[in-house]
Amino acid sequence: MDEELLNIRLDYPKSDEWAKISIEIIDVYLEELKAYISDHPFKKRSEEIYFFKYVKPVVMGRMIFMCEVYNTEVFRPAHHTAEDKEYLIDEVDEIEDYFRRNEHLFDYYKEDLDSLDTKYFVRNVDDRFTKRDMAIDIDPVFFYSDRSFSTGFDYAFAKIRAMELLKDHLENEFEASLLAGDEVPKTKLTFTGSNADFIEVVKMVKQIGMPPNPETGKAYTEEELFEKLKGGLETNLPDGIDFNTLKLISGNSDLPEKMLDALDKLHDKWDDEDRDIDYDDPDKNS
Repeated sequence: MDEELLNIRLDYPKSDEWAKISIEIIDVYLEELKAYISDHPFKKRSEEIYFFKYVKPVVMGRMIFMCEVYNTEVFRPAHHTAEDKEYLIDEVDEIEDYFRRNEHLFDYYKEDLDSLDTKYFVRNVDDRFTKRDMAIDIDPVFFYSDRSFSTGFDYAFAKIRAMELLKDHLENEFEASLLAGDEVPKTKLTFTGSNADFIEVVKMVKQIGMPPNPETGKAYTEEELFEKLKGGLETNLPDGIDFNTLKLISGNSDLPEKMLDALDKLHDKWDDEDRDIDYDDPDKNS
């Protein structure tokens, strides 16, 4: 069954689609289980307990999980939005609340206890409220399910399994939403130099070269580079100022001298650490 359900998920990436198709497949398996125990009655009470504690809850748990996934997607906001993240967090919180409300039964399940197995996993118990004084949720399926195919608590165990699967699924969806989130602000770099320094940066970029302007097919002019850099950086430039005006009102920049000084210091450091090497003189090889 698990392999078949995995293949469905691979074929149908959307959660609501693979959940809907999987429900039909699991329903067939449940009917086969029901027919099997009808044709092969349990010979011992231990067999009955094992079936309703370990076998049926696995299959029914998958059914509940798929239904919950489908329901979650029906009411889910647009994926990868802030509302989507909040929705997923709320859904996980509800599952945590479910585990807390049913702490006694959850502990019984997680610790694989057996002291109450004859009360939980044997059919036709006269009083289906037996042990209901424990703090657990009452589900109508305890009373209105087919009593030849349910003890009531087999469904409770199945739901716990389903909620564990659903919690993992929702947390994975939340992580995917974080990675693909579109509301994360794009951080701009801040230019802290002077106006004259900004002009020098424009000239350097122009000299280094960029891909041609896609609108004109030609190389960017200094004026176009100025506007592009101004739009991509946080600056203290006057509002509405253009490149040529900035050149007129700006003084001389000491940026070239600063860069040369920084390079000299780097070369000195490399020399001190014996890390620098001389490049081949291209004129010698010509």
